[in-house]
Amino acid sequence: MRVLLIDHGCCDHPHTRVHALRDGLEPLGIAAAVCGPSTIPGLEQQAPGIHGIHLHDIAAASRPFLTAVRDGSADALLAAVAGVPARLLGLVRETARQMIAEAADALFPDAIFVLHAGILTDLAVETGAPVVVHVSAADLAAAASRPSLRRLVTAAIGSSEVVVAADDSVAATLRESWLGSDAEAARRLEVWPADSSSGGRVAAACRIALARRRGE
Repeated sequence: MRVLLIDHGCCDHPHTRVHALRDGLEPLGIAAAVCGPSTIPGLEQQAPGIHGIHLHDIAAASRPFLTAVRDGSADALLAAVAGVPARLLGLVRETARQMIAEAADALFPDAIFVLHAGILTDLAVETGAPVVVHVSAADLAAAASRPSLRRLVTAAIGSSEVVVAADDSVAATLRESWLGSDAEAARRLEVWPADSSSGGRVAAACRIALARRRGE
């Protein structure tokens, strides 16, 4: 099985959570690659299996967004994205779309696991691979603050085969305001935190997503 891991936080530091998940998948016989915002200049060669999204040049047009990109955390990026002008957001998404497509072409993933429900989630859905999205309270708060972003994230969550809430409170919010309370929505929702020991859960969720896509 091949899994593409997409994070809204910086992807090129080996101590980050997304790399811990990658390390947890490999002993399970799963080939995994990582994609997300990068702090490495675009002309530098990156390590195999890492596909960095280079946003610094675009972010220079907005000081708050540039600060968030330099910060490297997913929460900072998602909060900043909610306030950037529509034209800049379009440039960010197009840059991210190209790199996610490149990562998918390189790995040909059986499933994609996305950390955080944000602007990269719908781009993962666009690849055509089954998607598992892990959602935190901060993700929903950031998306809810901008109607266009909320529509984008709502559509992406609705198109994901598996939706994982970080805790029971997030699960309740998803049921009440994002997923609906019908049986199909409940079937797609799981609740568990994504941490360095979650490789097995990520693998299981990706297998479920692939099976659902196949109609099994």
